[in-house]
Amino acid sequence: MKSKFIIYSLFFLIAISAILSCAKTDTIPALQFQKQLLAGTGKYQNTLHSWQLDSTKINGANVLLTNTQKNFKKTFLFDGAYFDSDNNLGKWEITTINKLKQTIIYQSLNRQDSVVYDIVSINAAQLNLSIKLSNGQTAIYSFKISN
Repeated sequence: MKSKFIIYSLFFLIAISAILSCAKTDTIPALQFQKQLLAGTGKYQNTLHSWQLDSTKINGANVLLTNTQKNFKKTFLFDGAYFDSDNNLGKWEITTINKLKQTIIYQSLNRQDSVVYDIVSINAAQLNLSIKLSNGQTAIYSFKISN
């Protein structure tokens, strides 16, 4: 009887040790997760994400896009750099959840500008950005992942 108790106790200790020694998955904060969805994790072959314009709505109404607009891409690098298919450069940052700030150097105009978008939604396949236009209307730009 005593040997059975010792065997069960040993088995129990081994089982508990095995469970406790298993690798644990750390959860990352929502802000960091949003950054990783936008631009990658920074790990091997995941250092940038390119997003292609899929559709645009202004005040809820669909806007017909030209072929050039449909081929427009924004590329966000994990290190905070930015470039797009119009040959503009810059940097990006997300310091507050659901707020994307882009500082863009417009190469054709030799001008720099900053824009803050509301991130309506983001996942591994789709990015939706919203901005209030100078005329008071709201534009929502939908992008799909292209890399």
